Amino acid sequence: MANVKATKTTRSIRSIRSNRSGLEKAFREETKGDGDVHSFDNMLIMACARFQCPFTVTVTKETKQDYIKILRQANPNLKPRRISVMPQIRVPPELDVKSSTRTGLLASTDSVSSERVNAINVTMVYDNYNTLMEILITKVMDVPRALLRIISLLLPYYRNLTRITICKCGINMYSIYELSKVLCASTITEVCLDGSPVLGADYTMLLETTKLRYLSLSKCNIQDDTCKLIAVKLQNMCCAQNLLLLNLSTNRITDEGAKHISNALRTNRHLRYLDLSDNHITDCGAGQILDVLIEFPLTYDEMMGMRRRRFEYLKRRNELHEKYLAHIHNRPFDELSQFSRKSGQQKRKKTSLTTLRSKGSARRDKELTSSTDDEHIKTKAEMLTAEVLGPFEDPFHPKTIKRIEGYVYSVGNMTLAYLNLAYNNLSYMCIKKLLSVIKHQNNYKNKGLVKVVLDGNNLPISCPELAQIEELMSINRGKISRIW
Repeated sequence: MANVKATKTTRSIRSIRSNRSGLEKAFREETKGDGDVHSFDNMLIMACARFQCPFTVTVTKETKQDYIKILRQANPNLKPRRISVMPQIRVPPELDVKSSTRTGLLASTDSVSSERVNAINVTMVYDNYNTLMEILITKVMDVPRALLRIISLLLPYYRNLTRITICKCGINMYSIYELSKVLCASTITEVCLDGSPVLGADYTMLLETTKLRYLSLSKCNIQDDTCKLIAVKLQNMCCAQNLLLLNLSTNRITDEGAKHISNALRTNRHLRYLDLSDNHITDCGAGQILDVLIEFPLTYDEMMGMRRRRFEYLKRRNELHEKYLAHIHNRPFDELSQFSRKSGQQKRKKTSLTTLRSKGSARRDKELTSSTDDEHIKTKAEMLTAEVLGPFEDPFHPKTIKRIEGYVYSVGNMTLAYLNLAYNNLSYMCIKKLLSVIKHQNNYKNKGLVKVVLDGNNLPISCPELAQIEELMSINRGKISRIW
């Protein structure tokens, strides 16, 4: 009986999914006369009822307070200031959230009412302008795939939603697959799966999209093999191009996993925030990560890849330039050509009224006009090519490499700004390595690490290296804050 119901639910979702117009029509019919029909909580409850899902949905609405407003109320003399790294703000629970709960049933018929139905709590987080910002699902034993499908059907109609959180829940690979489709079909750029481990721990499908900017996988039982899969995606320039923050704290990553992450940081120039706290990394693994933040020699494969990407860029640029040249030449009414022709004709008319021209001077004017047209066409084609293709971007750009005694060196990864290595197995040797990294990065203007967290390690309470690191990093933070 349960299998028949599940099959009906799946068929119902597929049929509605293949025809979105039918879904919209059904919503309009059932919500006629309701003043708040377009809220996500109403839509979710209604969709679960329409698809006859065998679970109860409880919707909780939360409104986040404006943190800037709270800070100004606490300190009226506080002036707005943009800085590079915002400190973590702890807001009292009574000021943080205003919540109201709404329960929707249902989706059960008389035949299933006597059976046990799973209860799922979904929290909708709104801002002060009643705009949906985040979907939060917590403490669910098994998140149904049907629920994620329904959410994916509704998300395209809420363009301000940017975050989805599934915390302390039971999920599987089907859930990861549905989340990857959600990222492709919506405006969500932040995914938090803290405390929701997946059997096999393969999260690479989430990294295949270019929309993801924030990924948190804390307490997900990630080991070195999973860390290698994530690092390979970070190293691939076609994946995770916009990922800025990665949280891998409280997992089982050792020096082997840190080595894979260091390999990814050799070519990744997008990641700004990396959290590896509460793992099993020693000085060896931390040293491998810090080694790619300073000058390092390029391998043969990296140099060949650099040349191949440069060649492909130049080839693509030439193809686009020729395409736009041919397109502009074939246009019957080109603005620049018309302007140049009209200006030439006016000059010729003026001259013919005042003086008589020879055939040689007329030919020279004609050649001059045609050369002016060609220059305008070439300039316009170059502008279109530059606008579409953009500048050449590569981790080993000619401006970021050096040649020393016949070897090619990279200046290091200057993009990573925040590194958290707290509560690992680090010692005094890591401090010495970090000091050399900070000294090297300070030679480059407004680049490099801004904050490093080393709390909870076997480090001395005070030493000259720590004081020097703090002084150098404060100088670097001051440089960055002056930019803003």
